[in-house]
Amino acid sequence: MKFFIPLLLCVLGALAAPELKLSDKFTPELKSVFRSNPASTNNVFVHFEGGTATILESIIATGFPNREERLNTMHTLLVANAETSQRNALSILSDSELYHHSFWINNQLYIRDVDLATILEISRLEEVSGIYLEETAHLIEPVENKNATLSADFEWGIVKIQAPEAWEVIGQKNGEGVRVATIDTGVRVSHEALRNNFLGEYGWFDPSTAEPLPTDRNGHGTHTTGTIAGSNGIGVAPGAKWMACRGCATSACSQSDLTMCGQFVACPTLADGSNPDCSKAPHVVSNSWGGGRGTTWFNPVIDAWVAAGLIPVFSIGNSGPRCNTANSPGDNAKVIGVGSTMESDAISFFSSIGPTTDLRMKPDISAPGSEVNSAYHTADNAYRVLSGTSMAAPHVSGVVALLLTRDSDLTAANVRDLLVRNTDKALVFSGLVCEDVPDSEFPNHVFGSGRLNALKSVQAQTKMLKN
Repeated sequence: MKFFIPLLLCVLGALAAPELKLSDKFTPELKSVFRSNPASTNNVFVHFEGGTATILESIIATGFPNREERLNTMHTLLVANAETSQRNALSILSDSELYHHSFWINNQLYIRDVDLATILEISRLEEVSGIYLEETAHLIEPVENKNATLSADFEWGIVKIQAPEAWEVIGQKNGEGVRVATIDTGVRVSHEALRNNFLGEYGWFDPSTAEPLPTDRNGHGTHTTGTIAGSNGIGVAPGAKWMACRGCATSACSQSDLTMCGQFVACPTLADGSNPDCSKAPHVVSNSWGGGRGTTWFNPVIDAWVAAGLIPVFSIGNSGPRCNTANSPGDNAKVIGVGSTMESDAISFFSSIGPTTDLRMKPDISAPGSEVNSAYHTADNAYRVLSGTSMAAPHVSGVVALLLTRDSDLTAANVRDLLVRNTDKALVFSGLVCEDVPDSEFPNHVFGSGRLNALKSVQAQTKMLKN
């Protein structure tokens, strides 16, 4: 009995213990983590009232004399906005050894391995609107990977979309004057098909390992960049200059690295992160990563790109062939989401299919993505056949570069119209119906507006320029 009473008191005391008080500004996921283990440390993003929406709206509404002025003004205003919004939070962190990074691109503050006491103190700031666990995206991994040698002339995807004929229409230009960035695993800069058109200074950033020159330990980024701008018959726009940011250190892509790359793209720096020069920003941003459906955490970065006049292209994902498999951020209304086709013009079996979670039409367009041969990271003369929507999106990015080489002032809306209104529609149909729309009726949730055709797009541009 003498042991029972103390035990009972302990049990009653435990039952009466107050529940851990957490801020309403914590997301449910963050609350769950800290309730499970109050002593844990976590990587978080702190959001601030107002975000960047007002500034981006003013940038969109303002007529600028040139692209550089638009980019510089946006950068200046967003940097000042972040400094003001984040001042008190940064003051709290100033005496700690916690790694943190202030982002101006989305007005968010990243903190690594932060403890509960510190994040509770930050959450009490009036200007803090929410605190979120760091997300992880993934490469849209190829579903096939084969050894390859170069074709005698052009790879099948280049032929299928009639890129060489498009070059003729625009006076044998194939991307000159245009910069295209990839956010991926990096690029083997010494590869024979890519060594001659790397931008150089302001063309590379590596947030994960700080390599001073472009490298690639995976191959995915070298392959996608080759399809956009490689020579030797593998690239759609071999005259374009390529840039790259390693947003995916492995097959996993951390939110912090991707956001760092998103910021670099909007206003490039030297490889060490110094001396920003917004005039070096790419015209096109090609992305072959993603995951989940209806996720929104990368949307503020996309909003800034679009406000600045950059054109974002994303793979739609390899989660097909069922309806309702279109991935984020490819399902974002402001990006060009790309599905994959085979050489036969059938949809690739893996290509993700719409609609989006809010029932919008996706993908926007499809392009060659099955058994695509391009540069690889294992040697300066290595090539590899990969299959995936990761291989399809670069074809679209390359055609965007062809359109911009004739008219660098094309808006994102102009570019989208030239692409989606001039596709090939004599395709191989499976009979799949999503949201009552069969794959033979365009646009649809399988092919989008149809299969990419570079020649038809530049021919339509010719007519537009004459009017």
